[in-house]
Amino acid sequence: MSEPVPSVQVWDLTLDGRRHRVEARGSFSRHLRWYVDDELVAEAKSSSEKVRVSAADRPELGAVGVRFSGLGKPRRATLFEHEADSEVDASTRALTGLGGIDLQPAPGSAAAAHEDRVRAQPRVYAAVAVVVGVAKVVVPILVAALFARLAFTLPWPDWNLPRLPWPDLPSIPWPDVSVPGWVTWTLDRAKLVWPVVLAVVLARSEITRRRKQDELRAARTSRSDDDDA
Repeated sequence: MSEPVPSVQVWDLTLDGRRHRVEARGSFSRHLRWYVDDELVAEAKSSSEKVRVSAADRPELGAVGVRFSGLGKPRRATLFEHEADSEVDASTRALTGLGGIDLQPAPGSAAAAHEDRVRAQPRVYAAVAVVVGVAKVVVPILVAALFARLAFTLPWPDWNLPRLPWPDLPSIPWPDVSVPGWVTWTLDRAKLVWPVVLAVVLARSEITRRRKQDELRAARTSRSDDDDA
């Protein structure tokens, strides 16, 4: 039997007379290829959620940054154009993810379906992000409680180990610093709340970014069409 062909996520966009196409294969170990006018200009292999692809011998093309979800699902490919008057090169901007213009995911693809969900149901998208944030807090607590319960119920063997000698060290007179109760209360709960708050902030940022990218892409492609005419 032949091995199954891995699914390919494709993004493309034509800007200033150049057609950019990015292909991503694989879910854990990803193989990325960047084409300009059907010519392969750069490729990379990585298992990271953020992958940068750049053509070292053709810096005028800029660079591409590709994002995946924590589960390895393709999310977006962003083109960072070469800017001659900028102190930060395109490859560095692709690494930070600041700016750029998103390529269009192939219709019916996983990335296109994700973008459609963000546009059509931003509140649902934000709600899912909150659920994920809550899960990151609750699941580790439940797992730790389960292991603790198993540890106390299992019949551990009674090992009669010799007592190790320990030097009699002098005690250190640490200063007695009292912390207000409200500070302790806040710190105890901050570690439980911050993943949820972070999830909400990231979800709202993605919704806003998605709207701005749609406007930017429409404006740039319209200008390219006018130039071609």
